[in-house]
Amino acid sequence: MSISVRKERRGNGKEYYKLYEVKRVNGKVRTKYVGYLGKNPNSKKEITGMEILPYVERLLDIEISDSEIRDILKKIGIDCDISPITKIVLENDRNLRKTFLRLK
Repeated sequence: MSISVRKERRGNGKEYYKLYEVKRVNGKVRTKYVGYLGKNPNSKKEITGMEILPYVERLLDIEISDSEIRDILKKIGIDCDISPITKIVLENDRNLRKTFLRLK
């Protein structure tokens, strides 16, 4: 099983990204839609282990600046180029058995 990002173009010419799970079942490739990434393919990253837990409280602080958020994300290995950051979402996908950090 693997996770892939696909770029799709709408009728208005704008590009959008979606996250898919790809796996082989009975010798055939099966693709399952996982989530919408928006205009930036780097807005959703898988988190492995517990490396983010010490930083969660700081990330959820309302007074934190975008540059401070980027510094914290770099410490846990996530490179972010979204500006401004308006939402931080920790998502536990029970079907995929994975945890994601999504930025908007």
